[in-house]
Amino acid sequence: MDNKGFTYLELLVVLAISLIIFGFIGIYFVATEFFAKTRDNQRLADAFTLSNTLNAYINSLLNPDLDGPFLANRGINQSEPTIFLSLPLEDVNLFRSCYYRPYGQIYFVYQTHLNNLQKIDGKGWLPVDFSNLRNQYLSALPVDPINSFTKGLYYLYAFQTQPLQYEISISFESESFLKNGANDKVSNDGGDDDNRFEVGTNLRLIPPFLWRI
Repeated sequence: MDNKGFTYLELLVVLAISLIIFGFIGIYFVATEFFAKTRDNQRLADAFTLSNTLNAYINSLLNPDLDGPFLANRGINQSEPTIFLSLPLEDVNLFRSCYYRPYGQIYFVYQTHLNNLQKIDGKGWLPVDFSNLRNQYLSALPVDPINSFTKGLYYLYAFQTQPLQYEISISFESESFLKNGANDKVSNDGGDDDNRFEVGTNLRLIPPFLWRI
């Protein structure tokens, strides 16, 4: 008679292979979350570095210029209210302006070229000229470790005058850092966007809806 059943040895082999496969899957997800948290910690550090540098810049000058030497009237309360992105034009050329009904305002979008992206002389994605700060905080502007529009991972900056205030906004990868996560950092930062982490002196300058994917 033909033996159509499985032997104990065959069952053990199948079980062993299954355990190995599930082990690799588990390792993959653990590693993915580990690297996501590592990048998120870098994003947090970048946000506070930019904030500290902006504070030092504002406090060191009588007339700080938060849209830098090459732009004008880009404050949220000025004639061209602008959101500045860390995404280079070469990667994605976004809409130039949009109307946000809840705030009843038109917002402009600013991106610089890849070769200028991290410059600190006013040509970078954040247009302030930090090059003459007495204590140099930055050698290059930080950008998101992935810096992708389709993944929703990039940095934002906006400011206003009278009073002079600014906001930096970043997004996270790790579920732990997102809304309702174990280490939720986006819902408790005092800003108006529950999907991004905000830091600065006015956390309501950047409208939340513009940057959701």
